[in-house]
Amino acid sequence: MRIFEDFYVYPWMSTQENNANTIFIDGQVPTLIDPGHTHLFRYVVEGMARDGVSIDRVKLIICTHGHPDHLEAAEQFDKGVVRAIGKKECDYLEEEGKELFLLTGSRSPRKAFGLLLKEGLLDLGDKQFAVIETPGHSPGGLCLYWPEKALLVSGDTVFYMGVGRTDLPGGDMDLLGQSLRRLSSLDVEFLIPGHGDMVKGRQSISKNFEVLMSEFFA
Repeated sequence: MRIFEDFYVYPWMSTQENNANTIFIDGQVPTLIDPGHTHLFRYVVEGMARDGVSIDRVKLIICTHGHPDHLEAAEQFDKGVVRAIGKKECDYLEEEGKELFLLTGSRSPRKAFGLLLKEGLLDLGDKQFAVIETPGHSPGGLCLYWPEKALLVSGDTVFYMGVGRTDLPGGDMDLLGQSLRRLSSLDVEFLIPGHGDMVKGRQSISKNFEVLMSEFFA
């Protein structure tokens, strides 16, 4: 589903299985964000094909965090495709982050991450994003902010009328509240979460943050 020129969202709508929303950003560095589970990845490939985009264009994969429903399918890409994740999240995957893969029967990462992200500028050539560290749902989770379009890719930090759970290994409710406060200060017209519906409009997004802050972090 095309949102802007070169920006596509493939939302996971099934209630039968859990999987992440996936984003493809075309351009000088074709980038796939949160490819999801390996056995469900065909929906991304098919969705991109319907939009006239080949999965072979992908040169960079970014995982907003290291949970299996966001990361697992990154393993099936071969040489020539760089995998990226937050530096803190990479460390987490070497420790307690492994537990969730064991609990869900998912395959833990075996290929190295070629790019470890930290807070700052992510230069994709013709597009620049701000990398924002948002711990809470996981220790090294990231969000990506595109100032030019006032667009926030929020991973599992914030959803429409919901926040990421903190009862999984490495979760921290206090840190999640701090992350939510940081994100609420941004100018956002489009909120693309890791699960569920996209939120459009500054007023709707501001109200979403307001409700969540009062409900979970008052």
